[in-house]
Amino acid sequence: MKKKYNIFIIGLIAVGFLQTLTAQTVFRGKILDETTQAPVAGAKIGISDQGIGVVTSENGLFNYRRYHQTVGNASRLNISAPGYETIELRGDNIRSLFNKSSKIVLTQTDEVPEKKEFLAQKNVSIFWDASLSSERRDFRKEWGFIEAYFEELGEVNVTFIIFNEKILSTKRHTINKDISALKKEVEGLEYQGTTSYDILTTGNTDAALLFSDGEAVLGQWEGDRDIPFYAVSSLSRANHEYLRSLAMFTSGSYVNLSEASIAESIDQLKKGVPFKDKTVAISSSFNGIVKTSIGPIQGASITIKGDLEEFLSKSDGSFTVPAEVGDVLQIRYLGMHPKEMLVEDVPSLVVEMKPVDELLKEVIIEGKKAKSKETSDTGFGEVSVDQIGVSVNTITSAEIRPNAQYIGDIIRGRFAGVQVSGFGTEAVFTIRGGNNSQAAIWVVDGSIYEQTPNFIDPQNISSISILKSILATARYGSIASGGAFIVKTKAFLRSENDGEIVDTALITGNEYTEQVDQLNLEALKPNYVKQIQAIDGVEAQFTMYQNLSQANTTNAEFFIDMALYFQPLDKEKARKIRSRLVEVAQKNPKVLRVAAYLYESAGDYDNALKLYERITSIAPREAQSYRDLAKAYEEAGYYDKSLELYINMLGEQILGVDFSGLDKPLGHELLHLVSLHKNKINTERLPDDWVLPNFRLDLRMVLEWSDREAPFEFQFVNPKDKFFKWNHTLFDNKERLEAEVKTGFQTEEFVIDEAPHGLWRVNIEYLGEETFTTVPPYLKYTIYRDYGTPSERKDVKVIKLTSDIGKAQLDEFLL
Repeated sequence: MKKKYNIFIIGLIAVGFLQTLTAQTVFRGKILDETTQAPVAGAKIGISDQGIGVVTSENGLFNYRRYHQTVGNASRLNISAPGYETIELRGDNIRSLFNKSSKIVLTQTDEVPEKKEFLAQKNVSIFWDASLSSERRDFRKEWGFIEAYFEELGEVNVTFIIFNEKILSTKRHTINKDISALKKEVEGLEYQGTTSYDILTTGNTDAALLFSDGEAVLGQWEGDRDIPFYAVSSLSRANHEYLRSLAMFTSGSYVNLSEASIAESIDQLKKGVPFKDKTVAISSSFNGIVKTSIGPIQGASITIKGDLEEFLSKSDGSFTVPAEVGDVLQIRYLGMHPKEMLVEDVPSLVVEMKPVDELLKEVIIEGKKAKSKETSDTGFGEVSVDQIGVSVNTITSAEIRPNAQYIGDIIRGRFAGVQVSGFGTEAVFTIRGGNNSQAAIWVVDGSIYEQTPNFIDPQNISSISILKSILATARYGSIASGGAFIVKTKAFLRSENDGEIVDTALITGNEYTEQVDQLNLEALKPNYVKQIQAIDGVEAQFTMYQNLSQANTTNAEFFIDMALYFQPLDKEKARKIRSRLVEVAQKNPKVLRVAAYLYESAGDYDNALKLYERITSIAPREAQSYRDLAKAYEEAGYYDKSLELYINMLGEQILGVDFSGLDKPLGHELLHLVSLHKNKINTERLPDDWVLPNFRLDLRMVLEWSDREAPFEFQFVNPKDKFFKWNHTLFDNKERLEAEVKTGFQTEEFVIDEAPHGLWRVNIEYLGEETFTTVPPYLKYTIYRDYGTPSERKDVKVIKLTSDIGKAQLDEFLL
């Protein structure tokens, strides 16, 4: 029964789910007066645990879209408008609105909530953001606004709340135009950590003033919609859209001090203008196009050197970044050489990128002949035979004769420049054009053999390619100076499809003879960590960290390393460092994903969940974002939300997102959720066959990595010293990496079930180079024992992928 889980899951995706699905939180419609059928403008539509909602237009229309958020059992949809009874819906009633255009009627009521005019406000809350990024605010302007505000109101009771990701202080004052008591509250204030709005509560107040940059990384505002928020920003690059939406939803006002004067802003409040809606332009921006010799590149990563915010090129290769003349842009894309470009005083920058194999092509002599449409897989990508001068070619299984008994029977006479001497197991193979004194190597399913792999059944070969000496040496080193035969077997291909490694670890001829040392994290620590480690006492070490952080303000790698170092020593100090990392990298999904790994490994699932929500809002078209969020919901105890998201993913119900690359882990994770928490979710939404009484996997390993381009090799060794390799490189797994970039996922799972008992070993090898990146790639390795059962155990490791690792043993376990 266990062996059939993967097939079982895929079948249900196609049949069972489509009969029971709803889309995600997306609905639209029109709000009407029940009696007059006239449109109701300014009606507020929001779901209780999804932050800011939407407001109807003059025509009563609304469009509510929250692709990255789900409806749970505790969710409540509220539709309200002054002079009308509030409508409240929950659970399945909310879902019944999804993907429909609905007409919703409101009933008039005599009870109209009292709204105090601006000059009548006598109880005010002020929320002062003390996060790290808020230190860049123009405090002179903000205090000038506060002074003018209270000059108009006279005597007011003020609750002054200082916060970042938690409430730092709450003080109450009576202010009569003199704001010196409020200023004293922030004297010597240290701005640090990140921001969360979901901790803010308004209480009994007439209005709330929020002074912030609008970047709430660890939680959005979920407060009272009937208390007007005056969102105040003095930064030209604040999150104006969010602050404007907050003001609009609460019938408050958005005050943009980077655009309007203090006098204009106060006049705006006095006149009761609901919100300020000017288009805010980036103070300085720069345009460009990323392309290759054959066309534009979509999805290339562009960063400004020294800054962590990442921008992506559009379908036509165009991009816009907030850069100025003299800045340096860093551009990266899968399979292309990274580039650095200086921003100059030109209308637009054209960035032409070259494939990784471009330099290799230049040293191969091309013949002058008619161009051929035939292509071959060089391992660096599909390349025309003309371009590579027939230095490579491929035989596929369709071209292998059924009577072929030996590899020589396949190759003889089939490749230009390849000589086969002798027959059967005595055959000798020479690839001309290279070092003829050096025998060609054989690369079978990623494993290198110096002797002919006569153990392979020719009928089990999927393809054979050859690489002549230049390309082979570039990929495999001097051992391949005589060229290389690249062999892929059908068994290898099947192992990638079904995810089981039991059979693939028993393939004939893959004896494990290496001696690999255990991963030595101590030796891999950077110098700044070793410098801190040499100091006696955790407090003194943390003081040194704070001193070093002044020179590493945007160095995400520094804060990641420090969080990993302090986690076993002092959990609170590690939490502060993680918070600093999150604030520094608040708009970079790659770095935020690493931060989420750190929160998970520390057992802080609530903050990991908030980060995954943030990542999904930044990257709503990437499949990985939703999968991570669904898993985080389960770990944080929001089981019904997790169920909702898994159903939507497996049913391909999230518009514009392709989850086919994650079918296998998604299926296992949904079965896991149902198996462990069936009493806490609505199982009626699932086909009966999904509520399995005995789902269990002996051992499940999950790899997740922060950067899709990270090249590495993952190797298992079973108790009988047979090995299995999984390669994440453009050379060995080109289609997989292209699919990751296209659909946005970076997860792989391996299941060992009913396998040989004994000691299993897991090795990791990083195959990349130290080129410029926003942050080095990090790998999260999670191993589950007794997966899906009450006795389940889980271990998590987060490691930096660097060339210093070499090949090392990541883990070993008894099964």
